[in-house]
Amino acid sequence: MIEWLEHIDQELLVFINGWHNPMFDYFFWYVSKAWISFPVYAITMVILFRHYAWKKSLFIVGLIILTAGLTDLISSRVFKEGVKRYRPSHHLVVGPKLHYYEESPGVYYRGGQYGFISSHAANYAGFYFFIVPLIQRKNNLWLWVLGCWGILVCYSRMYLGVHYPSDIIAGLIFGGLLGWSVQQLVKKVLKL
Repeated sequence: MIEWLEHIDQELLVFINGWHNPMFDYFFWYVSKAWISFPVYAITMVILFRHYAWKKSLFIVGLIILTAGLTDLISSRVFKEGVKRYRPSHHLVVGPKLHYYEESPGVYYRGGQYGFISSHAANYAGFYFFIVPLIQRKNNLWLWVLGCWGILVCYSRMYLGVHYPSDIIAGLIFGGLLGWSVQQLVKKVLKL
């Protein structure tokens, strides 16, 4: 059963990665960069500051930073280093089947050695599930934008060949649970 799931995981990744072209390569390379999401986070902060008192908003921003730090630290240090599952780009069988983004002539992006779980997915899910209850009644349209952006970021990691779909799903589950858990503490402390 596990071998069958692993096979499906690999085939799905090869399929997603196979839809490459120079324009998409360039687009998803930049979608995958952490700094490209800063405007998304900044707009979210503006929405928070418009709907909550200044001190409460600062406290919330601090907790968002804490959540992001925890998801990143745990996904990188605990999961990746503990599980030691090779990224598809470092897999001896799957790796040669994939197309990679050429960062500079002859230099292809393959990510770090280990990929389970996706830190991109965990970090974004932690942020999203933390923020949803805070702006749900205030700006539902922005939540849709945030959700679509998160899907795009996660897809970019598979498109670039550096994460299996299962890495993404596990990252989303872990990050979502952590973000939701921190949110539950916030609700009790701030009475939101």
